[in-house]
Amino acid sequence: KRFAEDALRLMRAVRFAAELGFNIEEETEAAVKSHANLISKIAKERIRDEFVKILMCPGAGPMWGVEELERLDLLLHIIPELREGIGVTQNKHHIYTVWEHNVLSLDYAAKQNYGLEIRMAALLHDVGKPRTKEGDGPDSTFYNHEVVGAEMAREALERLRFPSDFIKKVSHLIRYHMFYY
Repeated sequence: KRFAEDALRLMRAVRFAAELGFNIEEETEAAVKSHANLISKIAKERIRDEFVKILMCPGAGPMWGVEELERLDLLLHIIPELREGIGVTQNKHHIYTVWEHNVLSLDYAAKQNYGLEIRMAALLHDVGKPRTKEGDGPDSTFYNHEVVGAEMAREALERLRFPSDFIKKVSHLIRYHMFYY
């Protein structure tokens, strides 16, 4: 009943669990999952603010929070582009799927206590890989995934009403993450 009154509470349940390091109670979890589609009726700015709070949790909270958003069918209504990497294998240079690599990159950025721009760029840096993948197995390629990914990130961040300066910085980091410094 409470989730139906304000669907942002669906994301708050995940955030509270991520911040405090606990699991969501079984019945509450089932209620979140069954009401997940209601999040699409919430103002994008409110979704953005709650998502930012999840990304800025201490420790392993951000990675766990994003994984919970996916598991509870909420991510589909927040950044569906990120989900495209689920189950997408990489090549001989990576042992993780695109999804796993992205959330582990977020985890690293959070554990280094990096700011929001870096955490967001870490989470989205390979978001373009599923759309650019050629071939399969150890020699598959992802040519121009950084260009495609920067555009995908820009669109997702605009949809969530992030400020234009933030979008420019994150997109820039994604676009040039393959550049060797």
